[in-house]
Amino acid sequence: MNLNIEFQCAGLVVLIIVMFLFTRTKNLQLTNSRLFFIALSSCFLCEILDIGSIIAICYSTYNGLSAGVTSVICKLYLMSLALQGFQGFEYASSETLASGQRKWLRIVYRIIFILGELIIAVSGIGFFMEGRIVYSFGPAAMWTYALAVIFIISTIVMAVLGKDTIALRRRKAMLVWQGCWLLAAFIPFLRPQLLLVGFAAAAGMVILYSELENPNEYLDRETGCFTRSALNLYLRDKYIHSERFSVFVVRIGFLIDADYELERSAVMRSAKAILELGKEPVFYLEDRKFAVIYHKKEEMEKKLGMLHEMESRVTDVPAEGKYIIIPDSTIFRNSEELLHFIHTYEYDAAEEVVANERSVIHLRKDIMVHELIDSALKEDRIEVFYQPFYNVSREKFTAAEALVRIRDTEGKLIPPVEFIPVAERSGQIRELGIRIFEKVCIFLESGKAQRLGLDYIEVNLSAVQFDHENPSGFVQRVMKEHGIRPEWINLEITETAEADVRHVLLKNMQSLSSAGIHFSLDDFGTGRANLDYFVSMPLSNVKFDRSFTQGYFENERIRRVVSGMVKMIHDMGMKIVSEGVETDEQLEGMLKLGVDYIQGFCFSRPVPEDRFLEFLVEKNF
Repeated sequence: MNLNIEFQCAGLVVLIIVMFLFTRTKNLQLTNSRLFFIALSSCFLCEILDIGSIIAICYSTYNGLSAGVTSVICKLYLMSLALQGFQGFEYASSETLASGQRKWLRIVYRIIFILGELIIAVSGIGFFMEGRIVYSFGPAAMWTYALAVIFIISTIVMAVLGKDTIALRRRKAMLVWQGCWLLAAFIPFLRPQLLLVGFAAAAGMVILYSELENPNEYLDRETGCFTRSALNLYLRDKYIHSERFSVFVVRIGFLIDADYELERSAVMRSAKAILELGKEPVFYLEDRKFAVIYHKKEEMEKKLGMLHEMESRVTDVPAEGKYIIIPDSTIFRNSEELLHFIHTYEYDAAEEVVANERSVIHLRKDIMVHELIDSALKEDRIEVFYQPFYNVSREKFTAAEALVRIRDTEGKLIPPVEFIPVAERSGQIRELGIRIFEKVCIFLESGKAQRLGLDYIEVNLSAVQFDHENPSGFVQRVMKEHGIRPEWINLEITETAEADVRHVLLKNMQSLSSAGIHFSLDDFGTGRANLDYFVSMPLSNVKFDRSFTQGYFENERIRRVVSGMVKMIHDMGMKIVSEGVETDEQLEGMLKLGVDYIQGFCFSRPVPEDRFLEFLVEKNF
């Protein structure tokens, strides 16, 4: 006997390898993962029955095996083939047909499958074998092919039309998988001796495993926890299928500057302790953060208590846990909103942040502002307002600070206090800073302000830009494009830059200073810069923060400190800008103190470009 089962045996080996790889690795137990395993199992069953049906037909043809037994085996194979097509459709449609409005369609397909299986079971079947050509035929076979084609085409259509709900990578994998299977189903009509359906199905499982269902892709090898991208998938799956859960995020906060070895040791010990709490999925979110998800709030609270107890026993690591606690996932509309909440509070100074109705309302307002900033950037509703500086020695207004302003779709100005904190948390401050700098250069290019006595404009560059951009290259490129002389620009740097970006900031400052650009240290007196960092900056001006200026008139100790600082800063060859001067009394006090520039409402609020030019005409001439 020359059995035509080489491709089926090869497919069976492939499926065994995929099943071994899939089951031996810890996985997320997502709905898609469960459905993939069911589809993989049905494919395995189908492959075995395919081999079994060929052997049965062979023995029935040449060795007298009962035709009835052979018919049963052949029908079982055909029914498993329809099952495989149905399970493939179930896997592909798990997200698209999960919503309440579309669940009815999934029920319809399930009814079609059940009825189809019953029809195959009661329909007539025949079989044929001659040499290496072997196949089943009759009504049962025709119904099987019809049913399989329905599921294959439905899956392909769903992948093509689901561009808004199905990720591109998933759509591509589904299309290749179903395309291979469809092609393999038609090849026997042209070359009957090539029985490729089983092997094509096995190849499809390999494609799905490698592209979508490989558990190793979502594991952090060092900690043994799942990754941040795995958390995104897990949360999305929970919300798609309306599953309630609880979650906490813990961040290791060091009380001192930690070196690499200390940080790594703390992360590994924390991972081990959290994994030992139970079988719940643990996610390492990088930067010393972990998330754990529970089915019930009570279980989460119990494990949190255990974690607090373990933390209290740690005495050799100078660190403490910072927690974000979400008792009930249904307080958020979707996974994106929950992740936004975590992102908002992941570096909060509070020991514990608990998601409640009030914090979620605040979050949704932040999201609205975030979207408003995005749309304002896209539609260029970003404006520059200017607040003038009074030059004490020349008794004129010779400088100004450029301040960002945003208008909503109706043209109404949004208060900076509403959008600046959101922009700083989200990183949008970087794009706003770039846009403002470009607009200031366009304004200076016209030369209007210079002809009215303006020497320079101060523009704030956020520390975020020094973490993500090449600010030196960007600043010089834009200035060159608009023909801006270096002395016309003064860049403001905040004292509160994080330690890990200070070296990058200083490097760029040195580069720009060499090109003739000056710097001001903004918000002096509110940051956490040390003296070494302060004196290493190539500064021309120091700006006293509004609270510093106000404190000068309210507290004798602050008055003495400020007076000493004025002398020290002048001795270092720098000039002083006093911000937040609002009354005549404060103006008189700053003049006596000996500051070089005065900025505040006592002269002018921040105003648009045209009104700023009118102000210069009125005050300087």
